[in-house]
Amino acid sequence: MKVLLIGNYAPDDQKSMAAFSAMLERELPHLGCEVRVRSPKARASLLPMPHKLRKWAGYVDKFVLFPPTLAKDARWADVVHVCDHSNAMYLPRLTAYPTVLTCHDVIAIQAARGIVTDWQVGATGRIFQRLIADGFAHADRVICDSAATRRDVLALELADAARVETVPIGLNNEFGPLPDEAVRQRLAGFGVALEERYLLHVGHEHPRKNRMAVLRAFAELQQEADPPLRTLVFVGSALTQEMIALVAEQPGLAGKVHVLRDVSHDNLRALYCGAGALLFPSLQEGFGWPIIEAQACGCPVFTSNLAPMNEIGSDAAVYVDPHDPTAIANAIRDAAPNFATMREQGLANAQHYAAAHMAARYVERYREVIAARQRAPAGVSA
Repeated sequence: MKVLLIGNYAPDDQKSMAAFSAMLERELPHLGCEVRVRSPKARASLLPMPHKLRKWAGYVDKFVLFPPTLAKDARWADVVHVCDHSNAMYLPRLTAYPTVLTCHDVIAIQAARGIVTDWQVGATGRIFQRLIADGFAHADRVICDSAATRRDVLALELADAARVETVPIGLNNEFGPLPDEAVRQRLAGFGVALEERYLLHVGHEHPRKNRMAVLRAFAELQQEADPPLRTLVFVGSALTQEMIALVAEQPGLAGKVHVLRDVSHDNLRALYCGAGALLFPSLQEGFGWPIIEAQACGCPVFTSNLAPMNEIGSDAAVYVDPHDPTAIANAIRDAAPNFATMREQGLANAQHYAAAHMAARYVERYREVIAARQRAPAGVSA
């Protein structure tokens, strides 16, 4: 089976989407697939120009220069898989071929329609999101990372229910427990000791990531004489001015908060392995990779009592009100005696998210849409 994977435009720097397409590129050949990966190349955007014009040059790369390449490669393929819904605008050009679209979340579409209010979308962004939303109707199958994302797709009426299903996303890299000495050596490079019993958060700065709640919950924990977690490690963006002010207001807190940026996979794995717990109180996700990444490394997880987070972590995670830092701190304190049990349960849950298992389910869907196209009358989509 020849599978054409449509990836993302590199200058957009969507690391998680690049990881997803790379995972499929790695796993599908083990299942008998011949794979090609194509994505819009940076051409117009590399020309000398004022910075404010680069967004428009990116649109030239995506909408003008890439489609001829896409048309050529689509003729080679048995099935075309658009690996990220943000490229759904290409699907009207692919109606002659069996197609699969993966939808990771619909947050940007919701923002463009005014449903999500903490994400401002300009006029061109709204047009772009309309093109993306319209593309859903042209996919033979829409695959969502989580049941929550599927519900959102149906609520927005992006596709009919018969064509939309859920295939949980797999772990995008090697995550698993490491020997203490290996963890200790990597943490030493960050000035963090394995014995510090640190609380970990993984994610960039965005209101929905709710990093302020992480900091407030940690500050609450430090009010007791012997807190279960003594250090806080943020992996991702620098602290905001509001977060810096809170650290400054709390006596003794400054030396307990670390921020790590541009962390490699191997170091991230070590950070998960060495953490006392992961706190991931996100307000909105399409899936929530850090939850299963942490569990796969034996790290206890505290996350939001919202879908899809409370669907992904199973009974192995502790679910908290993401709007209540005091309640979060209390939940961590109460669960601390059970960390060992949470580790074992998390390791078991993470096994359900193997990349090979995910890829096998995608191959089943490829075969189904190919077979449906073969049964359909000429000129009719499956």
